[in-house]
Formats: sequence, structure tokens, C-alpha cells
Amino acid sequence: MKRFKRSLILLLVISFPLLAEWFPKSKSFDEVWNAFDLHQNLISQAYGIQTRDLIRTETAQEEEDFLYYWKLCSQTEIKDLTEILRYVSFYDAMLTVKYCSEFNKEELLLLEKQTKKKIFDLIVLPKLEILESEITSPDLIPLVADLQKEWEKTVYVFSNLYKAQEVLLLGKEREYTLAINRVLYSDMPETRRKTLILRLLQDMKQQNKSSYQLFYYSKQNPWTVSSLKEENSESKKFYLSLIEEWQLDPEFSQENKSMLKEFQVCLEEIPVNHQKIRLLGFFGFFSDYGRFTTKDQTDFSQANQTRVRFIRQTLFRSHHFQKRLENVLASCKNSVQSLKDL
Repeated sequence: MKRFKRSLILLLVISFPLLAEWFPKSKSFDEVWNAFDLHQNLISQAYGIQTRDLIRTETAQEEEDFLYYWKLCSQTEIKDLTEILRYVSFYDAMLTVKYCSEFNKEELLLLEKQTKKKIFDLIVLPKLEILESEITSPDLIPLVADLQKEWEKTVYVFSNLYKAQEVLLLGKEREYTLAINRVLYSDMPETRRKTLILRLLQDMKQQNKSSYQLFYYSKQNPWTVSSLKEENSESKKFYLSLIEEWQLDPEFSQENKSMLKEFQVCLEEIPVNHQKIRLLGFFGFFSDYGRFTTKDQTDFSQANQTRVRFIRQTLFRSHHFQKRLENVLASCKNSVQSLKDL
């Protein structure tokens, strides 16, 4: 599973069907983006053109290096923590066991504390602190409203797409959230605040365009298969296996289990061989929350199993999980309806 490897805000749920349209001639990206932004359709031409595979996974040498330092690390607690950390960030885990093999006793105590903090920081998405009573400048009010909407698109919509280069759980989303909170409430001239807000807004828009552009043009997928049918088949198997496990998970509320059941039924209605559907549009959601599964971690120590239960509670009861689940379910239903309308 490791390979697949935000006080009040108005929540905006944006959904789109996973339609992939095959055009007789290539459209410019601006045309594609404008159509997406207007109709909220997830259009993809990934299998209409040849693209270079850019998937980045841990290499055999990196795995060997990890095991080498793992054996040299003599601190059981740090090794336990690293087992969890590698599901969130393999390269942070690699550095941790390397340091463990090199540090003295005092440094190891600090490393243990830092590793616990690192795990917490990587699984918790900060709240977006937009307090309307604090935004008093007339020039900033509409900009902050736009910023919030773009943040919601970033966290609840575009995060669900498959991104081959994404290695952290909501990494970019965390960076944007912290940056927005810092810009809104740091002591600075209002002119500078406005400039920074505009930069953040533009950066998020560009990031979202890039994510969609990659999805539109690229055939990248986690299984390196070469056809849309194979990709959809692998995607569906991955999603259904996680849904089956989550249905039995006590950390899920009954409401969310009902939504999962709806999603399961919806997925089963989508044929894997349909040339206008690309199920990889849900992969970001499932890979983010499927990192910690009971099947893969049955051999964890008792202490680690307790930690994993806490992590699962944190993730599955978070606002971003709830909103993203609502979004992918709506998108799936829209896709099924679109198929019926064809």
C-alpha cells in the first residue's frame, strides 16, 4: 500500500463526472481548462496521445539503503516510529533510520521527539483560519473570498486526481493553508498583504491548472499499464478493496459507511472498458486515506497498532476526508448519469 503511496469556513463542494472526451483534433489547454472551469467536467485525452512515463517510486537501491540503516539502528522506539513514517514519507523515514545509526544517546532522544512530531505534522492538515470579522479592508474582502474558493477547489477537488509526483499526504494543500493563515494574520502593511494574497491566489490557480493538465495529457498510472481498460480495471479493484475494508472499520461513522456503500454501488455501474471514463480521477482520494490499512500492518508492534488507530481516527474524522468523500461520490454519480445520457 505504501507504493500508492483546514474558525469557520463556508464549504463549497465541486463535483464533476469523470468523462474523457476524444477529440478529432488537439485542443489548446486554455480551451480544455475553460471548458472544465465552466462545466466542471473531468476531461482527459491521456490515451489519445503518446506520453513519457514519469512515475516515481522507491528504487531497489533505495529499499536496500533503507534496510541497511534499519539494521544498524538499535533504538526500538525509533524503528517503530519509522515503520509508520515510511507510509507517509519514505524519504523522511530513510533519513530517520540513517540518523539513528549515526547519532549518540542525547541526539537519539531528540530524534525520537522530532520523529513523533514529523508524523503528526504530516497527517494533520491545519485549519484554514478565515475570520470575516478580522478582514476589514474593502480591497481585501473580495480577494479573500476568491482565495477561500480556490483553496476549497485545491483541497477538496484537485487533490482527488492521480499525481505521480505526489509523495506526501496533502503536501501542497498543507503549504497553502499555512501560507494563507500566515499572510492574513501577520503584522504587515495592507498593501503588502494584498500583494501576497494575489500571489497565493495565482499560485493555487496555476497549480490546479497544472494538475489538470497533467491528468489531461498524461498516461501515467500507478500500475504502468498501457491501456485505459487495464488502468480502469486496476483502479476499480483498488478502490473496491479499500471500500470493503473501510466498511468494517470501527473508526468510520455510520453516515460515512452509508456513503461508502453508495460509492461501491456506483463504481460497480461503471464499465472498465468505456472509452469516455477514466477512474484514475479518484485515485488521490483513495491513496491518501488508504495508506494505513489493517491488512498491511497486522505485524506491527502493539504500540504501533495503537498509534495507527489514532492516525486512522484523525484522518477519517477530518473535514477534508468528509468533503472529499462527498465529492468523489457526487462525481461518480455524475459519471454514471452522463453514461446514461450518452
